[in-house]
Amino acid sequence: MPFAELVAAIEAILLNGGFSQEVAHILAWNHACCERDGAFSHGVFRVPQYIETLRTGYLNGAASPRLEQVSPSYMRIDAGGGIAQVALARARQKIMHAVEEEGVALVAIRHSHHHSALWPDLEPFAESGCIALTTVTGGVPTVAPVGVHEAVLSTNPFAYAIPVAGAPPLVADFAT
Repeated sequence: MPFAELVAAIEAILLNGGFSQEVAHILAWNHACCERDGAFSHGVFRVPQYIETLRTGYLNGAASPRLEQVSPSYMRIDAGGGIAQVALARARQKIMHAVEEEGVALVAIRHSHHHSALWPDLEPFAESGCIALTTVTGGVPTVAPVGVHEAVLSTNPFAYAIPVAGAPPLVADFAT
């Protein structure tokens, strides 16, 4: 299936599941990128998880993130119980402006959810010539450390994207 058709199909499913147009489009693009690049565990496979977490009230499918400019290079975003990808997408221009003016931007997103790959959110920054790093902390405990008999840690994913002259960015995305 062509990429644009896959985005449209996922977006339609998410809209039907109760997400706003903006959220559905951003999530659809994210999941389609995962499918396109072979990260099937974070592609279409995750769509039912997003719909279920919306249905249970765990996340807000129409949240409007609020950005607070703490300093010229530091921003905090309250995602309002919504999706981290939406908060980041809405702040992208301000982030790039901070990088252009200050040489660096630090963004902290709180009250958010993220059930997909991180690299699709970072790759556009690397394509613009920036090094991008992200990590996700907190979340539902799913990892039991050695010697412990129940999950007490979240997966704490980490990702980066680095520009490469004349080639696509170097990206890595991993979790425990």
